[in-house]
Amino acid sequence: MNSTPDEEIKFSDRSENYCVCIIDMVNSTSITAKMTNSNVKKYYGIFINTMATIARNFEGKVIKNTGDSVIYYFPNTSDSSNEYAFRNVLECCLTMIAANYVIDDKLYEEALPALKYRISADYGKVHMARSNSSEMDDLFGTTVNLCAKINRYAKPNSMVIGGDLYLVLKAIPLLKKDYYFKQVGFYSLGITGAYPLYSVTSKYEKPAIGDFMQIPELRPAEANSIYSNSDVTDLRSKALGQRFGAHRVMIVDDDQDILSTFEALLVSQNIVVDKFKDATEALNRFAQVESDYYQLVILDIRMPGLNGLQLYFRLKAINKSIKVLFVSALDSSEELVSILPGVQLGQILKKPVDRDFFISAIKNNLGEVTGGASRQVRDKS
Repeated sequence: MNSTPDEEIKFSDRSENYCVCIIDMVNSTSITAKMTNSNVKKYYGIFINTMATIARNFEGKVIKNTGDSVIYYFPNTSDSSNEYAFRNVLECCLTMIAANYVIDDKLYEEALPALKYRISADYGKVHMARSNSSEMDDLFGTTVNLCAKINRYAKPNSMVIGGDLYLVLKAIPLLKKDYYFKQVGFYSLGITGAYPLYSVTSKYEKPAIGDFMQIPELRPAEANSIYSNSDVTDLRSKALGQRFGAHRVMIVDDDQDILSTFEALLVSQNIVVDKFKDATEALNRFAQVESDYYQLVILDIRMPGLNGLQLYFRLKAINKSIKVLFVSALDSSEELVSILPGVQLGQILKKPVDRDFFISAIKNNLGEVTGGASRQVRDKS
């Protein structure tokens, strides 16, 4: 960083090409004008903290919030050919849009009005800087300014991207397979030839991450299975099958070995299990059954198709009272608790998970003590 002692802002000698995003609340000034100070803080806090946490879960970095907006960027997009990084950008923004229903539920519980927001994103050169009064990096340059200006062209609860970002995304074949890019207008730059703007939606019925988890180089560092095959075989031999009065649990995970292991563990405790490798299929099933059909849903966070956060939002939209347990390799338990209504630390387990701890967590979330399920089944036999 180059500066003199009296300079407030220290600019770095280095500039990079990054994807920059801004999410901005719609009509927040008029909405909050009639609120008390404490409710204004709560209203903005729910929005800002939720969006910041979602951004971090997709490897985004929040640089600041300005009033009713959050500015964040994705450091890994410095490589314009990095499919994983740009897929994270799109999925982050689509997840934020999907979160609107859950955010509104949380605001309703706090007796606060619903909110809408717009997302804009663009790509280009930015300059790094740091303030004397802050240890956080800041971004400056045309890309940041343009991203802010095009935000108003997005419809409420949707996203718009600039032409420079569109060209980068268009050059990555696998992204074209999973997303729709539709030209929605132009932003005038004061010269001949306006700057094109595009909306982005998923080609799937619900927002989808796609198949990047199947690329070995991009898979999170985790064991292929949390238990050996012999353990699974032994557990399966002990499984008692479905019993009258047993709880019913849905498990959603893209790893077949983990699915089978979790299923065997729960069946051994007389818990009925429906397992899904495809999150969209799980969502469709959940929407078809009665509201009390499942007592608990166990979700992985990073999955092809719908990711765990997106699926959580949709399950809650269908049944607000459904209990959800997250099992993930991501180390973000406290952040998830801060944005997911009704979720406690005991409902987020880190892979690989100890089998006894896993069973105990399941029973705790079902409102049982250890051995309770087995006794209940025996009593009814």
